[in-house]
Amino acid sequence: MSNWLRAQISTEIKNPKRDLFDAALEDMGYKPDYSRKTVHGAYSFEATESVDCVLLDKNGQETTSGFSFKPGPEGQVQLSISGDFYNTPFSGQEFMKKLGMFYNYEMAKESLEEQGYTVEDTEVRAHEIVFVGRMAA
Repeated sequence: MSNWLRAQISTEIKNPKRDLFDAALEDMGYKPDYSRKTVHGAYSFEATESVDCVLLDKNGQETTSGFSFKPGPEGQVQLSISGDFYNTPFSGQEFMKKLGMFYNYEMAKESLEEQGYTVEDTEVRAHEIVFVGRMAA
């Protein structure tokens, strides 16, 4: 049985920056592959979807999920995920929520560094990420 899903990410990520998006995926143990443009169902090549990048797992193996960057209202870019989440440790909605958290982490880290802070450590908790840092001398 397959659990194919296409989900729109919440509005907390508008106009995603590709470098922050890639870093957030890597924080989660994934890597985007922009050379692959199609995802397939876990048990069927009949269930396919065109995407802008396919997710690779920590071993570099292709997963059954990928992302699309589509033009949205008012010139914004909308991020959507397509894939088969059958027999995975998470649902598509849980994955998107976690991706949003790590994307916000990467945005905050970038902002702190632009303001002259050095991020020395982070602590990932259930629903938050805590920064430990200091102002650069």
